[in-house]
Amino acid sequence: MNKIIQKLILITLLFNLSASISQAATKVSFPFTPISAASLPWWIAKESHFYEKYGLDVDMIYVGASPVIIQAMLGGQAFVGAGGGPPLVSNVLQGGDIVQVATTVPYAIQSLIVKPEIKTPADLAGKKIGISRLGAIPHFTLQAIVKMHNVQGINIVQTGTTAQAITSLSQGLVDGIITSAPFTFRMIKDGYRELVGPKDFKKAGVEFLIQGLVARKSVAAKNRDAVIGMIKATMEGIKQIFVNEKLTKSVLAKYTRQTDPEILDQTYKFALDIFVKDPTVTANSIQPIVQQAAQFNLVDAKLANGTPTSAYYDNSYVDELKRSGWLAELWR
Repeated sequence: MNKIIQKLILITLLFNLSASISQAATKVSFPFTPISAASLPWWIAKESHFYEKYGLDVDMIYVGASPVIIQAMLGGQAFVGAGGGPPLVSNVLQGGDIVQVATTVPYAIQSLIVKPEIKTPADLAGKKIGISRLGAIPHFTLQAIVKMHNVQGINIVQTGTTAQAITSLSQGLVDGIITSAPFTFRMIKDGYRELVGPKDFKKAGVEFLIQGLVARKSVAAKNRDAVIGMIKATMEGIKQIFVNEKLTKSVLAKYTRQTDPEILDQTYKFALDIFVKDPTVTANSIQPIVQQAAQFNLVDAKLANGTPTSAYYDNSYVDELKRSGWLAELWR
């Protein structure tokens, strides 16, 4: 009888402990984009319960374009989100308080996928190219291609999500789209052509931050532990990419609905090349975005030139992880 009572007491204590931990977790709405390899760290963090490890109850919300994430944050629907880049720059120059607090991918990794009959950048004149949304990363990627190859007369079409973009291309509504792995590999296998890709950007020296964590300064300051927890969970997710191929491919397959072993293998190798182990935001990854936004009249050039690059980011959260030794320990 005493043993039964002891077991009941133990079960009750465990239940209360579980309830206590659950109640203590900080609820975080986390808007993210895109559905591609660039979002792997957050998917892995979710599947591996890294958010819970750092006291967070994270609700991941897929949003089709990065400008919408910034709008949602300014509207009070979230204080931390995925992305950065062009919408971040526009927000700061318009007086918003969104800043980059960590980087995961600080360079161009998207591709221009086109119909097979389009063989050179010169063939793009007069063609319709799909991007997710004006002012988003795909828009800047396309503008970089225009600048690299001095192409004129491209018609830009907003196609929405990745799935909608692929549908638009397959139905002949556009002649090409800006997308990224694993869909680049899938579409190349299906007969489409990668006209310009990450290797071309790297060779041309095209660099700009396309993925990371952004936060609303006014709210993040009051929820500092939650922001640091999000960075920790993100970096734990990146660590798994490097040490756990099986898990990474499994998560890729689940969230991108790609099951072809060849596509998953290509995407996994791609992921190993793009993610950084140090999430510090650098001026070199922000400045090209500012310059390009001003050049294409997406922001006020005079205002952009007069705003210090440091206004776009806050490395104090990552610096804290470095001072504590947590980041160094993660990579041992």
